[in-house]
Amino acid sequence: MTAQSYNQMKQEMSYLFYITSKEVISQYNNKLKAYGISFPNFIVLLYIEKDKPIYINTLCKELYLDSGTISPIMKRLEKKKLIQRIRAEEDERRVMIKLTEQGAELKEHFSQITDDVVDEFGMDKEDSLAYYEILKTFAKKNIYNQE
Repeated sequence: MTAQSYNQMKQEMSYLFYITSKEVISQYNNKLKAYGISFPNFIVLLYIEKDKPIYINTLCKELYLDSGTISPIMKRLEKKKLIQRIRAEEDERRVMIKLTEQGAELKEHFSQITDDVVDEFGMDKEDSLAYYEILKTFAKKNIYNQE
């Protein structure tokens, strides 16, 4: 590969990163519309385990979200009665959240939603596994090591 074609490939990668991430989010949002939530709401709910409250600051760290991003998500999820805020007894400034029954019931649909979205990409199992490994490697090199 020549230096010129390599540079062209890198420019095309920027475009491909953009359109594929946009398409993935769009596919999820199309499926999630029926449940009245968006992709960021889905990601937050996905992370919260049933019967296991989590501190909001822990959620921010784990999902790489800042407080300005997580606050409106928390408000929307609470308004929809999908989560409940709990003040820590030892320090009322610290807030935990937990899934409500309604949130837990909604979460039961998540694996089917993910299956449907991934199936719509038209990748066979081998391609899906290869793509997963590429994404994991990218995250390890560019996100997880920045802490």
